[in-house]
Amino acid sequence: MAEGSGFRAYTEKEVAGGLQWMCFLLSLLLFSFYAYQYKRKTCGWEVIYIAYIESIKYILEIWFEESSPATIRLTNGTVAPWLRYAEWLLTCPVILIALSRVGMAGEGSYSRRTMKLLTSDQGTIIMGVTAAYSKGAIKVCFFFVGLLYGFNTFYTAATVYLEAFRSVDDDLKGLVKYMTYCFYSSWCMFPILFVAGPEGFGHISPAGSIIGHSIADLLSKNLWGIFDWWLDYQVTMRAMMRMQEEGDDDNDNEDKMSGAGSEALAPAPFTASVILGDPQGSLVPYYTKAFSKLPAKLTVVSSMESLLSELEDMKAARQRVDMCLVAPTLLEDEAFDRLRAEHSVKIVVYVEGLAGIPEESLAPFRERCDDFIEAPARGVMVDESQLSQIFYRHAASLVGPTASLEAHMAAQTAILLQIQADIAKLSHNGGAMPSNTKGASLMAY
Repeated sequence: MAEGSGFRAYTEKEVAGGLQWMCFLLSLLLFSFYAYQYKRKTCGWEVIYIAYIESIKYILEIWFEESSPATIRLTNGTVAPWLRYAEWLLTCPVILIALSRVGMAGEGSYSRRTMKLLTSDQGTIIMGVTAAYSKGAIKVCFFFVGLLYGFNTFYTAATVYLEAFRSVDDDLKGLVKYMTYCFYSSWCMFPILFVAGPEGFGHISPAGSIIGHSIADLLSKNLWGIFDWWLDYQVTMRAMMRMQEEGDDDNDNEDKMSGAGSEALAPAPFTASVILGDPQGSLVPYYTKAFSKLPAKLTVVSSMESLLSELEDMKAARQRVDMCLVAPTLLEDEAFDRLRAEHSVKIVVYVEGLAGIPEESLAPFRERCDDFIEAPARGVMVDESQLSQIFYRHAASLVGPTASLEAHMAAQTAILLQIQADIAKLSHNGGAMPSNTKGASLMAY
């Protein structure tokens, strides 16, 4: 800037330091955002891990950049930033794991292309680090071998992006394009910075190298991570809705197959009262739709205080509450003991991954609740058969000793119809039990 203009000229080192702080703060902010989304079951683990490692790397680089082992000095005079290479080894494979599933719903399983991406990326980094610590012809040889690995990474990534572009909905194709541009433009910067920087021919200073790598990190990890999270969220949510619609269609077909006899057995409109305690609110749409198929009136609350308030209001109005379906976090609330002491209501806790939790781990919590149920997770809808069993087991208004004979008959009829529908689904699937009901022995009568 010109003298007297009111602005001073920043040195290259100051600009590098400013970018490092920007990368740290943005990575920390994204880590907090992704962690919140993960708790809401709307985010995969990869972007959380990448943002976490990135924030740790930059704060270490800001304070200990020149110290050993962040920077390693060899006896041959070579000086190279080991902290940067360590961060590549920790984050690049995870980025490529996320990349291998671009356009796919849910976390799923890793494929052959995942292995290709990981193998070629490890080769690229190892060859590059070796080149950085070498001199002369050996440096050049290792650099070009690393480029060969890198070309394979780029080619495999291109096939992933192309397949994702073809498979996603039309309104998401633009997002896949932006991810592609962001990926290739940022990843191409790294070999260029290597050649031009202190590790290569030294055309740019260490501070200039930091500036370039900070910009590349902002694009390749922060911006690309945001794109990946949003695309994964959109694809997963739409897949879940399609699964729900297909399930509704299957139920409609089963109703038609059951004929007029089943219609004559339709249960009478007796209603039980259920309170859903979901602090995050992420499962409300799924349970609302599932309970709409049961003779239940669903009330939604977001905290233990609102749950107790709702119970008090219904008690004052002389209305029965048959069941409270709550998140595990509400069991740990200080007011939970008050709920058990003042209200005789059945407590059912929804738990993600219930089938894989050992019984001994659940035993301490059984004293605080009456039952457990598998919670819907990313890409998996509510298990309506399991929910129906839990509901009719605890809906005292329908099956309790004070329930009317008509309510008993309606509940038993509904249970029989549910069993009939489950048998029809098993026959349709060739006798295979749906994946989200396997291991649900804890829910058996």
